[in-house]
Amino acid sequence: MAVALESHLRAAGAAMRAGNANEAGAIAERALAAGLEHPQLLIFAAYGRIGAGAFAQALPLAVRAVELAPHDLDALSAKAKCLRSLGRPAEALQAYAAAIDLAPDDAHLQFQYADSLESVGEIRRAIAAFEKAFALDPANADAATRAAFLCANSGAFAKARTLGLAALECDPGQIFASLAVALADAAGGHPIEAERRLREVLARPRIGRLARAQADGILGDVLDRMDKPQEAFAAYARAGEANRALFAPPQGAETAPMRLARIARFVEAMPARSAQASPVAAGRRHVFLVGFPRSGTSLMAQVLAAHPDVALLDEKQTLADCLPLMESDEGLARFAALDGAELERLRQAYWKRATGFGVDPAKAAVVDKVPLNCEILCLIAKLFPQAGIVFAIRDPRDVVFSCFRRRFGMTRQMYELLTLESAASYYDAVMRLSLLYSQRLDISILNLRHEDLVRDFDTETSRLCAFVGIGAAAALKDFALRAQDRDITTPSAAQVRKGLNADGVGRWRAYAPQMHGVMALLEPWVRRFGYADG
Repeated sequence: MAVALESHLRAAGAAMRAGNANEAGAIAERALAAGLEHPQLLIFAAYGRIGAGAFAQALPLAVRAVELAPHDLDALSAKAKCLRSLGRPAEALQAYAAAIDLAPDDAHLQFQYADSLESVGEIRRAIAAFEKAFALDPANADAATRAAFLCANSGAFAKARTLGLAALECDPGQIFASLAVALADAAGGHPIEAERRLREVLARPRIGRLARAQADGILGDVLDRMDKPQEAFAAYARAGEANRALFAPPQGAETAPMRLARIARFVEAMPARSAQASPVAAGRRHVFLVGFPRSGTSLMAQVLAAHPDVALLDEKQTLADCLPLMESDEGLARFAALDGAELERLRQAYWKRATGFGVDPAKAAVVDKVPLNCEILCLIAKLFPQAGIVFAIRDPRDVVFSCFRRRFGMTRQMYELLTLESAASYYDAVMRLSLLYSQRLDISILNLRHEDLVRDFDTETSRLCAFVGIGAAAALKDFALRAQDRDITTPSAAQVRKGLNADGVGRWRAYAPQMHGVMALLEPWVRRFGYADG
């Protein structure tokens, strides 16, 4: 057996050194099938499967290799690569961290680690890891570019410009480095330079659709700063159309409006207050902060996070174990039939995820902020009947225009924001469902207007704290300073870190001619939320 093992190890190693990873993997597979086991054979076989895109099949081999050789760099790297490719970035991070402990000067590992950090929203750590990857390998312009673009979108414009220029010096073809520098120039009061750089990017003959969409979106912002609304709107529209072509849903897939309509039918049909369940144990104030995107949820979240008694869950998927129930009529039927034991299991899964995201259970209040959780208030009300709902409201005209112009990570919900018409229609559908919830569910809701918070901070934060069940705190006034040290993964990051400002209030007016076609949809909500005279 030992002779056979040594023979297979030599043959697989020779194939790998010759650059034939497929042959090395095949040799290792035959050895494993014959009952031979060795960490190196497992690694060769795992990488063979990884090379074929069979990550689910490669993972058990990589895991076993790590069990047998916990300090083997190749085994840890294979495990991390599999987990990352299978959409398990948090677990991949642990494997990458262990690998980096063994090889702290490995630039490739640092880059992969940074990429995984970004995927879980650890933006500051991701920037640091990309910077380290670039420092370890100054020829890796991708690392500098990724760090620069993250800095620009986080509001760290000086660093974004420095990193972006460094990436361009290394590789002038780094489009997203150019975009980062353009964002920094615009923020620094140099819109003409930013426009020139963006138009140079857009004039490149082989620019990809994603880069084109990003460049047009940023160009729209620059032109908006220059008070050229007609040109800005045209740039936003081009960006939206490019993204619609790039992210078009598969034929027959359920769209976000279709999902809303299906949930609305379920809510309309259920008996009044049937979503209620036996109360959960008291002692922890639990609040869900929701609202349509761009309604001010990020500002409210960061204000609350400045309170010493608040633990903030900022756009974390704490309800991932429950969400499949919302994805079909059959799932909704199972949801309606959930009993006490099953509900408790789902609650425990929620709190396990929350703890995994770093929530301190000793805090007096937990604030869970995911804006579009307003679509699933029936689920929240059944799981957590004692929880409070803070519903962020902003002038619907500003909301819809802001959604249309901003750049979001693409989901089926965000896909609806790519044209002004679909954004207004989606807003209307979300508000209709939210209104239906408020009429059919016995839930405690605080409607908080963004403009009121900006205009009368002390009064509105007092209302907010009273609803959450915490005392007012002077620290709330320092929310912008404290936000500098937090990861904010939404397009509002740079604005929130500037502190209170009314820059976006009434901005829709500059685009009134372009918005004329969606006003009929928005007017009822303008009146309902008290903006008719504004």
